[in-house]
Amino acid sequence: MIYYHRTLQDKIMENINSTEAVFILGPRQSGKTTLLKHLMLMVGEDNSLFFDIEYPQNLSLFNQSIDSILQTLRNKKKTKSTITYIFLDEVQYIADFSKTIKLLVDHYSEEFKLIMTGSSSVMIKQQFKESLVGRKHIYELYPLSFLEFCTFKGENEIVSLIQLESNDEAIQGMKYYQPQFELLMQEYILFGGYPKVVLANNTNDKIGILQDIASSYILKDIRNLFHIAKIDSLNHLVRYLSINIGKEININSISIETGLHRETIDNYLNILEASYIIKRLTPYHTNLGTELKKMSKVYYVDTGIRNVLMNNFNDLEQRTDKGELFENYVFLNLYHKKDMLTQLKFWKTRNKQEIDFVLINANSLLAYECKYGMDKQNSFTTFRNQYPHADCKFIRFKQSNDDNDIPAWRI
Repeated sequence: MIYYHRTLQDKIMENINSTEAVFILGPRQSGKTTLLKHLMLMVGEDNSLFFDIEYPQNLSLFNQSIDSILQTLRNKKKTKSTITYIFLDEVQYIADFSKTIKLLVDHYSEEFKLIMTGSSSVMIKQQFKESLVGRKHIYELYPLSFLEFCTFKGENEIVSLIQLESNDEAIQGMKYYQPQFELLMQEYILFGGYPKVVLANNTNDKIGILQDIASSYILKDIRNLFHIAKIDSLNHLVRYLSINIGKEININSISIETGLHRETIDNYLNILEASYIIKRLTPYHTNLGTELKKMSKVYYVDTGIRNVLMNNFNDLEQRTDKGELFENYVFLNLYHKKDMLTQLKFWKTRNKQEIDFVLINANSLLAYECKYGMDKQNSFTTFRNQYPHADCKFIRFKQSNDDNDIPAWRI
């Protein structure tokens, strides 16, 4: 089986030999198990033990006392002289696993190193509490980025250009590949970045896989994990969010549309975000008198899932929502690339003047407007008046020669 490099792998390997436990969180089918098994190969299969916690016998093992777990692990060890890496897949099913992890990290780190995956961040993070402070590294594996997508598709020349440090050289080189790039970008936006979908050979297979992911996870896993009784109401909410990507979400309007109480809507939104279906974006405001400060926007973690929920895979040029889909793509790129000290927001005034994305850190303020086409309308005037130090750029699907434009693949 061919292994395609994931960017997250390099970050995990930096802490592979630390004493702390490693958690890899992310949605189902995003490649966590594949990455886990590849990490196992990298550290050496002779030094590793793998447990899929969805198997009843493995779940039963790790729900036992620490003494019973230690006895089994020591019996299964393949070598006696080196540390053994314990790989646990879908760890969220273990009851009170934080206690077991704490004991293994605190008292047996010279003997065992824990590397785990989980598909529900809320269930896992609820168990972290204070008991695992200083005892864990957390990483999140999402569906493929556009760079990873191109790698999976074997587009090595485009990958090399995207990775060039020189902006001018990259843009000049990409001019030759612009038609191919636009086809790749359209496929990525329509069908998303789930690895199995990307590797499927035809459109029908891609749609079938997306339908399976959406139905088995959104309808089944979320319902079972969070004991949701009103699954039809949750489905209604998901469809509402699909129609309104990139728009402010008004809880009162959703309540009228779905018949759900405000508290239930808040709970469902938290569940959908914790389960890696959506991401919420909050507004940027320093002028409390004129700027919007309450409503959030919603984007999908994968545009393929959004499109299968809408049952729409028409080409972008035929769609009325192509601008919103491109904006969702830009959001995901900005979100995944920002560091922990950088905030990602949107900006909107009470007079409806709006900037799609604002990146804020201690040293800079960056404002971005998404443009699918070559529209030259300048929407930065009011923002620049209020924040004259801001660097304002357009991000475009179609590459231009304007110095104030950033091509979509360059963000």
